[in-house]
Amino acid sequence: MTSSADQEVKQNLISTVGGEVTIPEPVKGPGFLLKERTVIATVTSDRIITKSNNRFLGRLSLNRVTGQYTIRSLQNNDSGFYTVDQEDTYKSESFKLSVYDAVLEPGVTVASVSSERCTLLCAVDQLSGGTLSWYQGEVLVNQSSTQRSLPLTVVRLGLRSSYRCVSANPAGNLTRSVDAKTSCTVQHLALQATLIVILISVCLVSSVVFSSLLLLQLLCVYFIE
Repeated sequence: MTSSADQEVKQNLISTVGGEVTIPEPVKGPGFLLKERTVIATVTSDRIITKSNNRFLGRLSLNRVTGQYTIRSLQNNDSGFYTVDQEDTYKSESFKLSVYDAVLEPGVTVASVSSERCTLLCAVDQLSGGTLSWYQGEVLVNQSSTQRSLPLTVVRLGLRSSYRCVSANPAGNLTRSVDAKTSCTVQHLALQATLIVILISVCLVSSVVFSSLLLLQLLCVYFIE
């Protein structure tokens, strides 16, 4: 019986939490499936699993037609080295499985805006083993593998360009495209409208205060006379 620690890895396999993976090496007779140095399945000559490790119970199956193992409902701790050990041919093949969290779709908001520039913020709820990237067209302009949010400042001349934020890990990627001109212009107009409302409110309050003071002054003059 051979473990993956004793030989080279034939192939790297990638999947996501909750997903499944099929080990491509077909079983042709009796043998074992090992994770690291632990036997997790024992197979008979007619491709039937007779014993299965409790942690893989109900999740590990063997296709009797193709002879391939499949592990379902994957968890992060399923990552590791697996070896298909064939007893009658003394053949062993090892595979490295990496299980990643599913990629989350990024969200984009306008963080700040002025007449000269606009700052867009791309964010995800979690970033485990992945990256956040900003692209201008096909050109990478900013990237992070540690922060869950990533800013991008666009000057007025760059508003006509196309931008996209990409959340990715080795298991896949999701993209959010942004119309910077529309997003920043709408936000700028909203900001201007808010300032106008505030200014009008201040003017109205000032007018009321001024009118009250004027009335008070007239009353004082009336009673003094």
